[in-house]
Amino acid sequence: MPLGKQPLALVDPKRFKTIQDLTKLRPDCGASIDDIFVITDETLLIIDMIQVGTLLNPYNSPSASYVRAHGVIVASYTRPESCPVLWSDPFLLLPLSFHLREKLKTYEAVGKVMGRVSCSSGTFLLVPNRKDMPKSLSSLMSEALAKEAGIQIKTPNGTYRVFYEQFDVPEGAKEELYRNIAVQKQ
Repeated sequence: MPLGKQPLALVDPKRFKTIQDLTKLRPDCGASIDDIFVITDETLLIIDMIQVGTLLNPYNSPSASYVRAHGVIVASYTRPESCPVLWSDPFLLLPLSFHLREKLKTYEAVGKVMGRVSCSSGTFLLVPNRKDMPKSLSSLMSEALAKEAGIQIKTPNGTYRVFYEQFDVPEGAKEELYRNIAVQKQ
């Protein structure tokens, strides 16, 4: 390795930014402002919100309450093509940044590919698939998985926090085009 070159890491925590507060964007959505979820012997569902959005209205429905209590909703940008979901302990990464498209194979060499996911709505739901998930929500999740509008993966038990991994933005470009979604096991 040439002097001064660092090996590629899956993420750089120095670039981590707090995810958005959805209650400021849409006070009526009943979304959690929390950026943490807990896995205890369940699988993690990462689903395009377009698959479950209407189920979360009204915000006091059992499904909306479940999502607020156990899930994290994180905005991205519309990405119709799929991207890998990568794991390298303690990080889970959705490499969505526009400028990384040519470098995805490099990231795939660093992290284990857990599957692929796309996001035509621009918003992901990350939620544990717990036994107490309301049947209506569980049914929609199953439909989303069947349509390949989401992924179900096994991660180690623990508490996870969701961040944006924000890259430098070229002048005149949109900030959301230069960020990944990074999840860190705490």
